[in-house]
Amino acid sequence: MILAFGVNKKQINLFKKIKDKTKLNIKLVYSKNIFSVSFKSLKYLKKVNFKEAVDLRVKDFYAKYDFFLPKIILENFYKLNALFCFMRYFSVINPEYKKILIWNGFMFRQAIMLEIAKLYNIEAVYFENGFLPNRFVIDKKGVNFYNSVPRNKEFFEKYNNDKLLPTSLIPRTPKNAKKFSSLKKEILPKNFIFIPFQVDYDTQILLFSPWIKNMEELFFVMKDISEKLKINIVFKEHPSSRKEYPKLHNIAKNSEFIQFANAYPTQELIEKAGAIITINSSVGIESLLFYKKVITLGSAFYNIEGIVEHAENKKELENILKNLENYKLDKKLIENFLKYLYYDYLIPSDFSDVEKIKRKIG
Repeated sequence: MILAFGVNKKQINLFKKIKDKTKLNIKLVYSKNIFSVSFKSLKYLKKVNFKEAVDLRVKDFYAKYDFFLPKIILENFYKLNALFCFMRYFSVINPEYKKILIWNGFMFRQAIMLEIAKLYNIEAVYFENGFLPNRFVIDKKGVNFYNSVPRNKEFFEKYNNDKLLPTSLIPRTPKNAKKFSSLKKEILPKNFIFIPFQVDYDTQILLFSPWIKNMEELFFVMKDISEKLKINIVFKEHPSSRKEYPKLHNIAKNSEFIQFANAYPTQELIEKAGAIITINSSVGIESLLFYKKVITLGSAFYNIEGIVEHAENKKELENILKNLENYKLDKKLIENFLKYLYYDYLIPSDFSDVEKIKRKIG
């Protein structure tokens, strides 16, 4: 028996489709519809650890909101919240479940549910958005940097697949769809490096970005480098982010080398750019579809020799950009890597490969 735990309707709808398509014995549990609590759960409190979930939730709060609350207040609030979630979720889970289907796994409510699953030795199967068109992730190891994609160059050198890759991106529907709709396209420089902003409060930044804390810091790092090396930088904000950057826009308007291009489709900016710099965004993988030079700044599962260049600090990034002309693309290696992701690792979003879904869930 399988438990599918969702915290919003989108997740529940995904798990319902999987249940309908695969005919697996899946029970759907929507966190908002759990009204019972289990006092029995209290005797297991010493066996669970909410610290990582609470710490991440505190980081998320500071990254998301512009007003300040003392850390001790936030920590105590989220500890109480974690306890309440624990008592609620404990009431709907038991040792009869052999697997739990869960979205991402890092976020607060999912992390609490996973702590309960560990008590019963229930195997977690993680889901996440795909990083190539019309695909999504199912992975027993984890998502993002923790996923099960091989990290050694030799694996992809030996990989062979004659199928074709997609040649265009499918724009994702952003949460703030109207954010850029009224903007006019500004003239782009003839030669530039494209840098897509990520969501400051996304786990990719909060957990997997060791030396760039947020997009404002990324902006100023690149501003310094652009002025020192005299290179053009084009930024695009993430359309799903609730953060606004008026200060950065004002600085960019008076800068010789940097600008924002929020009105442009991401694919157009990728195709026109000489290189793409990203912390660990899926835009980095999408850029490889167009055989672009990609430089990562954070912990990314695709930090693989011959596929991208990686900078662990500002000095390393400067050196890569100084020698950008010597950055040679291994197109065959990149092609093999992308084909592995597209055909072997990722799941078609139309649920056309039911057997693959069953294998991934196990």
